Amino acid sequence: MADATETGNKVRQRRASRPKVKTGCNNCKNRRVKCDETRPECTKCVRSGRRCDGYPAYNPRNRHASNTLPIAPRPSNAGLESHPIPPHNTIVTTALPGSTALVPRNTSRIINKSRSISPFSPPTPSILTPSTINSIEIDSEIFPSPTLGLPFNAKEGQYFQVFRTHTASELSGFFDSEFWTRSVLQESHSEASIRHAVVALGALYKTLEKVAESPPSSPTPSNQGTSSGDSAPTHWSFAWEQYGKAVTRMRQSISNNEVRSQRTILISSVLFTCFQSFVGDHKAAIKQVQVGLGVMEKQRRERKKPYIQREDDIVEEELGQMFTRMAIQAKSYDMAFHFPAPWVIRLSTNPNPSLANPPSPSDSSTGTTASIEAPIPESFPNIHEARLVLDALCERIMRYNEELVGFYTVSNNILPASIKSNGYGFGRSLEQWQTTFAPLLAKRRAPGTSNIERAGIIVLQMTCIMTRILVFTAFSANEMDFDQFLPRFAEINELAKELIVDEELALAQARCGAGCKHVTSGPGIKRGMRTPFGVKVTSSPIPGPDGKHSHETYSHIKPSFALDLGIIPPLFVVATKSRDRRLRREAISLLTSSHRREGMWDSRLCAGVGNWIMNVEEEGLDPYVKGEASEKQVVPDEKRVMVMEMWFNLERRWAMLRCGTRGVKKGDFDARARETPVSW
Repeated sequence: MADATETGNKVRQRRASRPKVKTGCNNCKNRRVKCDETRPECTKCVRSGRRCDGYPAYNPRNRHASNTLPIAPRPSNAGLESHPIPPHNTIVTTALPGSTALVPRNTSRIINKSRSISPFSPPTPSILTPSTINSIEIDSEIFPSPTLGLPFNAKEGQYFQVFRTHTASELSGFFDSEFWTRSVLQESHSEASIRHAVVALGALYKTLEKVAESPPSSPTPSNQGTSSGDSAPTHWSFAWEQYGKAVTRMRQSISNNEVRSQRTILISSVLFTCFQSFVGDHKAAIKQVQVGLGVMEKQRRERKKPYIQREDDIVEEELGQMFTRMAIQAKSYDMAFHFPAPWVIRLSTNPNPSLANPPSPSDSSTGTTASIEAPIPESFPNIHEARLVLDALCERIMRYNEELVGFYTVSNNILPASIKSNGYGFGRSLEQWQTTFAPLLAKRRAPGTSNIERAGIIVLQMTCIMTRILVFTAFSANEMDFDQFLPRFAEINELAKELIVDEELALAQARCGAGCKHVTSGPGIKRGMRTPFGVKVTSSPIPGPDGKHSHETYSHIKPSFALDLGIIPPLFVVATKSRDRRLRREAISLLTSSHRREGMWDSRLCAGVGNWIMNVEEEGLDPYVKGEASEKQVVPDEKRVMVMEMWFNLERRWAMLRCGTRGVKKGDFDARARETPVSW
């Protein structure tokens, strides 16, 4: 035995010597354990459930080659040969399969007044060479240099900083979301495709910022001198260049089997969808959502639900919520505008779907189905929980509607009583949700409620009202059934006005302070008048460049983009389904009050569609005059139409719209059928 022990001692190897490092996280150093230095949180801390306290300040004397992330040298013409910046009036194509082209607008369009500029259609600059790209300088005061230690060149790092400090919160819309402010930023530390996509979105945000000028006589006018790098064309071109790099890197990673996880693919899919929606390429966005839904469905089928929660369960839950909302958005878009294939998103993956019990993709269990009347909690502790329940309910309703449409196409339009009963069950669930949500709604004006929380509460209430209207009219044979919801249409308008006024007041205070010249109030001052949609200057105290006083409507609310839905879909329902002449015009005015893009939904497009439908239906009625008898005139049944199909180009602000009689199948004769181009 002793000999064996001695032999073992002789063959024992000493640990190989390695230089000591002091770059591990502070928590691991205190615990005296080896840190793997994963950023932003090391694996040891994550697995042990501890909070990673971060890393010590960088010291170049302690830097070792093993701690350096290898980066391929950037060629002098990086990104320009593989992703050339297009010349004026050429087509820019994305690198995604099947994506459509974005046709640049004429550069001269941007020279007009700020109110006529389309913030989502910035001009494409003339041809840029590598020398001109490298000579562009960005003012360090405009773009503070980030100290993030990421593999960026200076220009990319500046746009990343824009995303981190501004874009991430803007994309969340009316809700706080850690997906943008935490998950995406963490993933960008290790994935080049996500990193480039984040930079691209930061550049788009700067594009939007530059084309949205401040109201006249604002303390921070946009006509001040700017550097050559701080211009809309420069930001726009750089955004497309980075987007092309992001797609290329993701393709390379997939083909070389270098993708770390499905999570990386899904987050990239969200970012690509966001970019496509931002620039107005709704077709590519819809296809990208469908691809992401397919990846999630495959992932869920391949894995079984464990008894103990795995580390990535929280991540999957977060991505599941994100794709649930994007699926609802894409499906609502299809329900409103009736796109032809292949631009119709499919939520149902069951080859033999059952209207009696439609499945839910937000249910991460394999092979399970969602109950139609899933129990609604007795209370919502916060707006986040209320939103999760409403999202899940809306998703099941969208799936049910999808299968209902399929049933109508193969049947004689006679639905079994059981199917109708199941549909009305959704209405009861929505009613119960509103009852549970009522305390939060009532407290939205309570002290301590933040502006973002108040806006989120309003948006959830508007969404629930809209969904209830659509559920209860799903079986309607004509448009007259919408008249019973006039009080609900009025409620949607009032909630939207409340949100917009809050937003306008907050921005006016933030940008102009108490000395804002766009709102005149006080004794003896009668020149200005605040409206729910901005500031109407009836006789501006400050003359314009031509010496004349302005008579236009100004708003501190700049054009905006968010990936989440907000107030546009509910207002669109009022604009197209309410035949109360006052409410309809009010909804259209609210849509045009500020240019918003919520995912694929564009406020100006929806206002244009609503205005045309209104004009078609009101032919033969007296001209509308507020407060007079014409306001009470009702559109007769034989004049009412609905949107049947639409093709459009958001970048060119043009659409071809077709309307017709509700219930008439495609191909059958329709005496009310109309078709017209719409521009805005």
